[in-house]
Amino acid sequence: MRTMSTKLLPLALVAGFAATAAGCSEFIRQNRSSVTLVIDALEAASGAEEQQTFSGTLQSDVVTGGSIVSDSGRVTMRVIMKDLAEVATVTNAVTINRYLVTFRRTDGRNTPGVDVPYPFDSAITFTVSPGTTVVRSFELIRHNAKFEQPLLGLVNSFATLSTIADITFVGRDQAGREVSASGSIGIQFGNFADPD
Repeated sequence: MRTMSTKLLPLALVAGFAATAAGCSEFIRQNRSSVTLVIDALEAASGAEEQQTFSGTLQSDVVTGGSIVSDSGRVTMRVIMKDLAEVATVTNAVTINRYLVTFRRTDGRNTPGVDVPYPFDSAITFTVSPGTTVVRSFELIRHNAKFEQPLLGLVNSFATLSTIADITFVGRDQAGREVSASGSIGIQFGNFADPD
């Protein structure tokens, strides 16, 4: 019996190491790009305004003059080398191809379609090269979200809904390695006074 347990012990250690190594290799595979994607600014502008003014928070009007409009986001992004001694090449440019928006509340009530708008994925394409800064606009609040709960319930109400939108941009460097960056912005939904 004693010999059996000593034979099983090395097998258990090997199995444990293999599981750990598999987890590590997944982490390495996801983070092996030689660049880091950096969000310098994340801003938003109300679709209710004729001249969009971007700022660090958003008051999203759920209905504007009887119309439902989407709201825009704007990201300022750059890439930096992980190893500052390494010389950047064209391979280090990152092409962003999609983004994901999720909403949460500070009180912990985060059920999509009840407490916060539904999360969504969308496509966007732009390339960020080392040594450059790129500014791109994107749809942050979809107009169809204003036809769904909980935003629909604010149309004939004086209530407001305060949320935080977490936005993750995903892309690949030119060697095909996945790179992502996330940022957050405060959003207050309500039936605000229409602009003049």
